[in-house]
Amino acid sequence: MQTDPESKALLAMLAEQERVKQNRVPGVRSILVVLSSRGLAFDREALREKIAASYPGAAIYFTTPLNIPLGPAAPSRVDLLIDFTGQGERQSSFLLPRKFRAQARMAIGRNAGILRSYIYDRTYDEKKRPDLFTDNVLARERIVQREVLALAGVPLFQTTGTPDDLSQSIALATGRL
Repeated sequence: MQTDPESKALLAMLAEQERVKQNRVPGVRSILVVLSSRGLAFDREALREKIAASYPGAAIYFTTPLNIPLGPAAPSRVDLLIDFTGQGERQSSFLLPRKFRAQARMAIGRNAGILRSYIYDRTYDEKKRPDLFTDNVLARERIVQREVLALAGVPLFQTTGTPDDLSQSIALATGRL
């Protein structure tokens, strides 16, 4: 049986979503998100909604790469760290990623900076994708931040636009028009 391209795309998206769900960290009650200073693919409330859908009941705290809390300050211990800080972004301290790692039970982030791939539990290495290095910083940040969230078990599958109206062609194909 032949499947149409739309069905293939949706089935691939569902398979990818199941793969991402396997990355979820069990027992998460508090999450610290370090936002990127280069660009945000999603605003704080959208991130909070997406993360809360994957980790219901978890308290979510946001901070900047300079360790300035955005909203209530995070406790001294959190279950999950999601770090969007990229290569070359200014941080308040050279050792700030180590401090974040010591604060979290599980750390997930980008492979940026010195030894971050050894410090964090899961890292996304954007250097392995040369197609990401374009002049469009926001497009690159959107892709990388989605991949970091996928490593954290937060699926982000968005469909944009509306599909074509196929009612006329379906009716013609079945002979009901």
